Amino acid sequence: MNGWLNDLRYAVRGLLKTPGFTVVAVLSLALGIGANATIFSVVSGLLLKPLPVAQPNRFVGLYTSDYSGPPFGTSSYPDFLEFRDRSRSFSAMAAALTGPFSLSADGPPELIGGQLVSAGYLGLLDRPLALGRGFSAQEDEASSAQPVVVVSHSLWQRRFGSDRAILGKTIRVSGQPVTVVGVGPADFRGINRGIAIDLWLPISMARTLVPHAGLDERGARGLSVFAELKPGVSAAAAQAELAVVAEQLHREYQEQWTDVRQAGRRITLVPESGIRFFPDAQGAAFGASALFLTVVGLVLAIACGNLANLLLARAQNRRKELGIRAALGASRWRLARTQLVESCSLSVAGGTLGAVLAVGAVRLISAFHPPIQVPIQLEFTIDYRVLIFTALIAMVTGLALGLAPALQSAAGSLVTAFKDDSAGLQLRGGRSRLRGALVVAQVAFSTLLLIAAGLFLRSLGRSTATDPGFSTRQGADLSVDLSINRYDEARGKQLLTQALERARATPGVTAAALTTALPLSPFGNRRRGMAIKDYVRQPGDDLEFRYVVVSAGYFATMGIPLRRGRAFEPTDREGAAGVVIVNEAFVRRFWPAGEALGRAVSLTGPNGPFLDVIGVVPDVKLQSVGEDVVPALYAPLDQQYESAVTLMVASARPAVELIPALRNIMAEADPDLPLFGVETLEEHFGFALFPARVAGSVLGGFGFLGLLLASMGIYGVVAYAVSRRKREIGIRMALGAKLGTVLAGVMRDGLVPVAIGLGLGLGGSLAVSRLLAGFLNGVSPLDLPTYAAVGVGLAAVAAAACYIPARRAARVNPIDALRAE
Repeated sequence: MNGWLNDLRYAVRGLLKTPGFTVVAVLSLALGIGANATIFSVVSGLLLKPLPVAQPNRFVGLYTSDYSGPPFGTSSYPDFLEFRDRSRSFSAMAAALTGPFSLSADGPPELIGGQLVSAGYLGLLDRPLALGRGFSAQEDEASSAQPVVVVSHSLWQRRFGSDRAILGKTIRVSGQPVTVVGVGPADFRGINRGIAIDLWLPISMARTLVPHAGLDERGARGLSVFAELKPGVSAAAAQAELAVVAEQLHREYQEQWTDVRQAGRRITLVPESGIRFFPDAQGAAFGASALFLTVVGLVLAIACGNLANLLLARAQNRRKELGIRAALGASRWRLARTQLVESCSLSVAGGTLGAVLAVGAVRLISAFHPPIQVPIQLEFTIDYRVLIFTALIAMVTGLALGLAPALQSAAGSLVTAFKDDSAGLQLRGGRSRLRGALVVAQVAFSTLLLIAAGLFLRSLGRSTATDPGFSTRQGADLSVDLSINRYDEARGKQLLTQALERARATPGVTAAALTTALPLSPFGNRRRGMAIKDYVRQPGDDLEFRYVVVSAGYFATMGIPLRRGRAFEPTDREGAAGVVIVNEAFVRRFWPAGEALGRAVSLTGPNGPFLDVIGVVPDVKLQSVGEDVVPALYAPLDQQYESAVTLMVASARPAVELIPALRNIMAEADPDLPLFGVETLEEHFGFALFPARVAGSVLGGFGFLGLLLASMGIYGVVAYAVSRRKREIGIRMALGAKLGTVLAGVMRDGLVPVAIGLGLGLGGSLAVSRLLAGFLNGVSPLDLPTYAAVGVGLAAVAAAACYIPARRAARVNPIDALRAE
């Protein structure tokens, strides 16, 4: 141990004597290791960290297959009761219905995320409530005379000032007085990761708070079901039992338990590790995680290549010192250990600073709230998994950096250590081959990184240039859900009509309308089953399509032109003939001859009532810029009432000036109605490109960093080789070598490994870029302009990095070069 401590002290003293080298090395490692730790903390928080439940190894999620076939659909409350009563594999089972609620207590109304849960839900957690109790079976089974609520620890601190007297206090949730009986555990915002939940109510209250959810209807799905396996019961055995339950339910309730393929629906059991993120998005999440981890891994590899070259040069300059130590009795292992201790000291310092940088980066990510209507929970932390990962990265990096110098020190000859071989050191010969190989690796990694970044930036450009099918003119919007305050249809229609009239009368507003889903919104755009008159449905034919409810004036407000027919008018109201408008994809799907006007569609089944098609509009990007065009149907709000709508206005003046007016309109209509999604249309449409912009910005930033590091590495290697060849160049110049010949020779020596690395990088990119196809919009993973730009750009940067030291070498005075040694 004393020997190791002496080596450590010696390494630290040596590094302090060269502060420039040390600072550059530590900062390079800190950036590489910090980036890896940051990305890993996000991946760990979403996919690797167990859910906050008491028995993660026995905790499972139960999913009912969707009507269209996907396995991870939600369940109805009657089905949940059947699962619970017919199965014997579970020691506990609970259901949760997630939705927005309004909170009125000690302040203005606030829209928050909440869950209606069955008794036993809170008992699945891995920690007790901070205060009070959960729900009893009596509160679960029927509406209680005294409705109760459990608030989250975060809401208790933020809204109620951590007042311990909150138990027994009455607050209003969606207009319903409820009594607070508990405060949730600290740092718990619900089992569904990513969605911030601030209160829990007995599921029986769904009948009064969200009657449209149809709690007692077997066909009304929307519940997440969780369960805990009995000790000794395997997941396979439980799945087999659930298959029997599904068959029984299919026989007994054929209408609700038959999918589009006329097969019985399935119940899928997913272990805890598979429900940490949304199961149907797990594959995409793991793919994105692998992509970003690979990118930051490449950045770290490029940084390590630079430092390895610097350490090799440093070891080369210390040959005589190491020779003296060997002459005094130091063993080869001792000399190698000195190099390893020095490189590990650098990696420990870089890893420590990288962890500090990661803490700051993770806090920034956690504080970020995307501009969407759903309350998002992004609570990432630097936990033990991240610290272990960071320590492993630092340790492996230190060993990798010190390995080559250590082998070089151990393999050196005591005689040659004292020889002056500077004249023979060239980039293409001797030990410098290793430095050339490191340059090859750096350029290859940089090529991979830059092509990935280029493809995403090209995809972002294509997304920005994509025609969404509507005009992104100036305007503003806000969203409300009248069901949160328990409006019935008559009151809801009255409020929305008044709000729309006042919005149209607002100075500066040129048009206004209501819709259940703005274009390019991931929320609100839903599918609905339909029947087409005179269309014979084929087996397996999916007749669920996009369904949007809009008011009169919607298409004019959005700048969507009519291809045929007419738009909705105020006369298209309840009691009048039922009408709909379809998009061109709908026409191509069912009436390829183009004769859509006068056709009929039913939203309730093949027996009608049927609604007349009165107009055809262009295909509009409804959910995302990169989505495929799909059939869509528009229905008038006055005939198909919806409580959750968005009020949108087009304006002739800056849209941000209209937001206070819109707030005032809704506040005067109902001061207790919470608003959400208050934004300009430009902000809303900009969010549609948010994922592409984040990916493009992050990958573009890492690509630039990789290019910078690679350029520094190439420059450093060539400059070092030139400095070691100063005498050789002087002799050549003294013997009559021309300036251009010396310049070309140095450039050739520098560019050969660059060309090899560029070739390997381009070949590797062709092989792996297909993995990026699912993340790109409108760009092929083999996009030739991207490959050409990266190849030419990287070659130009490398040429510039080689030219500077080559030009300096060509200007060497032969007399000064010979005298310098």
